[in-house]
Amino acid sequence: MKRVRDLLVTLYFYFIATVYIVFYGGFVLFRSLLIRDKKRARDYVLKEIEKFGRRAFKWLFSEVIVRGSENIPKNRNFIVVANHQSLMDIPLILGFVTTGAFIAKEELKKVPGVNWYIRYLNGVFLDRKNPRKAVKALREVIQKLKNGVTFIVFPEGTRSPDGRVLPFKKDSLMIAMKAKVPILPVSIWGTYNLIPKKRLTFTPGKVYLKIHAPVDPEEFSNEEELRKYVEEIIKQGVDELRGQST
Repeated sequence: MKRVRDLLVTLYFYFIATVYIVFYGGFVLFRSLLIRDKKRARDYVLKEIEKFGRRAFKWLFSEVIVRGSENIPKNRNFIVVANHQSLMDIPLILGFVTTGAFIAKEELKKVPGVNWYIRYLNGVFLDRKNPRKAVKALREVIQKLKNGVTFIVFPEGTRSPDGRVLPFKKDSLMIAMKAKVPILPVSIWGTYNLIPKKRLTFTPGKVYLKIHAPVDPEEFSNEEELRKYVEEIIKQGVDELRGQST
């Protein structure tokens, strides 16, 4: 019975998410072009992206419990650094933390709807197979950070196979050191249970999100010191959330 329920929820989610992203998403971008005031047009699109992030969990009949929203900086850009449990981490952050830009895989350039919004949010496509292009992309990220763009980063580099926090990749927080932009550590627990890596079907459940106090990279002498500090904050937050979920 549970398998049938999960299959029905999955089919419902993929259908409504596809229609929403491709068709309604296209309408949102088109409508924004008709708004003469550029700031009002962008605020409208960003609000719709936030709504999508929140609605995604309603479509999965799943509850999101958030702690620490007061820690989100209000008057400047920052870098969200979070652990990565599943593909639902992206709508989770967009809906409940910030509508920031992503460093996205080159392959996502070919996905209709998704690629529109990555570009709209000032995201950067990264070709990991081409070192020269990768370096150029990271320079672009640093420049955009200096220009006030907020970015969302998953320093583990991939989704965790079991929900536990993987070691952060070397130099994964170098962009924060070079751009001198605050880091907002975020701990996620529960999205792994919704849809683990390499599984296609969803299982409804509770998701927990803890937003920690911002970290100033200028207080650290090097990237490794900063990376280990932020990694430990996120690990402790995940352990705390896991304990609350049992």
